[in-house]
Amino acid sequence: MSIPVIDPFGVATDPAMPSLALALDAEEAQRQFGRRLPRLAGERGVVHLRAIRVTRYKPGRRCVIEYEVDVERPDAALETVVLIGKVRVRRYGKSGYRLLEAFWKAGFQSDSPDGISVPEPAGTVPAFRMWLQRKVPGRPATDLLAAPAGVALARKIAEAACKVHRAGIAAPQRHTMADELNILKARLPAVAPAGSLWGRRIARLLDAADRLGRATPEPTTCGIHRDFYSDQVIVDGERLFLLDFDLYCEGDPALDIGNFLGHVTEQSLRTLGGAGALADLERAMEERFVEQAGVAHAAVRAYATLTLVRHVYLSTLFPERRPFTQSLIELCEARLGVTRQVGFAGSKPASFTKASPPDWSVGNVRRRPRIALYSHDTQGLGHIRRNLLVARALCARGESPVILLLSGVREAAAFSMPPGVDCVTLPSLGKGVDGRYFPRSLDVPMADLIKVRSSGIAAVLRSFDADVLVVDKVPQGIFDELLPSLEMLRARGRARVVLGLREILDDAEAVRREWDKGEYTSVIRAYYDRIWLYGDRNVYDAVREYGFPEDIARRVRFTGYLNPLDVADPEWETDRWLFDALLPKGCARPINLCLVGGGRDGLALAEAFLRATKPGTGVVVTGPLMPAESRDSLRLLAAQHPRTHVLEFVTNPCPLLERADRVVAMGGYNTICEVLAYRKPALVVPRSEPRTEQLIRAARFAALGLVDMLHPSDLTSQAISAWLMGNAERPTAAEEVMDFSGVRRLPGLLQEVLTGAQVRAGRRPLYSVERPRRERTSDKGLREPLA
Repeated sequence: MSIPVIDPFGVATDPAMPSLALALDAEEAQRQFGRRLPRLAGERGVVHLRAIRVTRYKPGRRCVIEYEVDVERPDAALETVVLIGKVRVRRYGKSGYRLLEAFWKAGFQSDSPDGISVPEPAGTVPAFRMWLQRKVPGRPATDLLAAPAGVALARKIAEAACKVHRAGIAAPQRHTMADELNILKARLPAVAPAGSLWGRRIARLLDAADRLGRATPEPTTCGIHRDFYSDQVIVDGERLFLLDFDLYCEGDPALDIGNFLGHVTEQSLRTLGGAGALADLERAMEERFVEQAGVAHAAVRAYATLTLVRHVYLSTLFPERRPFTQSLIELCEARLGVTRQVGFAGSKPASFTKASPPDWSVGNVRRRPRIALYSHDTQGLGHIRRNLLVARALCARGESPVILLLSGVREAAAFSMPPGVDCVTLPSLGKGVDGRYFPRSLDVPMADLIKVRSSGIAAVLRSFDADVLVVDKVPQGIFDELLPSLEMLRARGRARVVLGLREILDDAEAVRREWDKGEYTSVIRAYYDRIWLYGDRNVYDAVREYGFPEDIARRVRFTGYLNPLDVADPEWETDRWLFDALLPKGCARPINLCLVGGGRDGLALAEAFLRATKPGTGVVVTGPLMPAESRDSLRLLAAQHPRTHVLEFVTNPCPLLERADRVVAMGGYNTICEVLAYRKPALVVPRSEPRTEQLIRAARFAALGLVDMLHPSDLTSQAISAWLMGNAERPTAAEEVMDFSGVRRLPGLLQEVLTGAQVRAGRRPLYSVERPRRERTSDKGLREPLA
């Protein structure tokens, strides 16, 4: 029978750990296990290897391999066991095995009366430079701390830390506060260049951390875990298993619980909507530990704060955590009492109070708010993708609203919807290169198509009984199709209406002409309560550029740019596997990615990219709106150029962006935000017709050092080649130069619409809640009322 070997990382070729190739040889592993595991099988037992899986790998440093085996003993039934083998550079495995065995014998067996254990050590394999332990059942504490029983679990974890400290097991090395501070001094400067905005703030954090470290009293030391956080604790019913003693040393016992608490705070900030979301749990853990260990509260809190400072650096190493770097800096500044400069409009340090969901009550009846998001969607997929991101943002905090999307493109149905969100697609409109509209599929006059769309929108909003309608870009809808619905909502007198605008619509003169011709200002005065501008006024101030009247300007809220990594995508892991399958096997690095949005006008850029000389692999995503004949021509062109590939419609390009080394793209709002979120070197070739929106955006972002720009009139394959073959430097982090917090700000803006003061006369709050006066930071750093 062949034994499957699953190695998604290709660890067998790591020159720093040459024994890995042998460890993945099934025949050799079977031979070694037969001689090296008497503890598992007994003297007369037999171990049969069933499968090998590499589960964790850090190149040049360490590797974790799981071996699934059948254990056959003369006096017992056949047992299937999973063994975890650990290999680390410059270690032979015996020290790790001996340390785990010492804990096992010191009262941490799997049946210990207090319910606190370690995995059973199974043996060593010198030929693999590996030691083995039995895999334990259960779930990481990370998954359970936010559950109702989280406070009780936190107290038991504190007791487990105390048991480690009292075990009296000798430690080979000592770790001091000076060592902890030196780690910060070595890592934090990599977050931002010295002298930059973040660089100056990092320098102040390091100075304050140094003062905090020096003020922490000298401890009575003992053996400590030193890498203690929730992933290192497995919960199996009432039993805890403590993992990974690789950093075990002599040190301050307060470090272990401080480190654990710092990780909990960071996890709360990143996944639960606020740094104080688990404050009750943190307080219970600290009190239980101090009660049992006799250490000072101040020492625990000092190490918790230093752990958060370290997380500022760690957040920059993972794309999904980078959006929280700014909030972590602000949190650490607040903890350390560091005075900082006023940031972007609306920016404020993360709260330390326990997060609570907004109250959506109406009288004595409780109903989740119903939000409708309308987009006419005639060109590309930008509007539906932005509305989906807005929907995920509004669902991310507290008790989620119920959201219904109304979209003008049938491809909207292909996108994954978060729980509580669904979509209604309208008969589609098309738009020619001359800017004229036409029925995309239905063979009917335009007037009939608009009548069908308009009546459908009104019927949906009436039946859905929307509390809030968010309209994308065109206040009265395309060809005034939304006016009957707006009139119906006003007559009902309950629903609030918000206009959502990307930060740049077109050049200022063209926008003013369009708004005057369409009487947009009158429509906004009659029907709209708020305008959400998805941008930063310091990058582009649409209120000033487009000459909004004062009463319209009062309704505007600049949200900040929308970072797609600020909110979880329910299909993220599925998409990652899908794109791993789509990308050609054995793709040579670097991976050069070309994105053309919906693709209707992206043929010229895609052709230039495919013809360009490029290192590594080239991948073009055509978009669903690119004509079939254009896609066919691109596939033929790709066949003539080695290592170039064409993908068609993908609903979520983020997994591709995560893997890409360089990006060539058009200048659509969503594409630019996604590129900035992943901080990829990017060359933007914007569209200039029929609107100059992309051209303006690309120029502004290039001036900020976030992207490189190539004017569409200069587009050639030679120009693309020159950029791809040049030195690609990692661009400035977007958060350093602009407000990139829009996704996190949207839930608060929705609550303002539902519960805050209304602009139009005679409108009472839809959901009446006692709320403190809210303020925002203006562009000049002064405090002014939000509404």
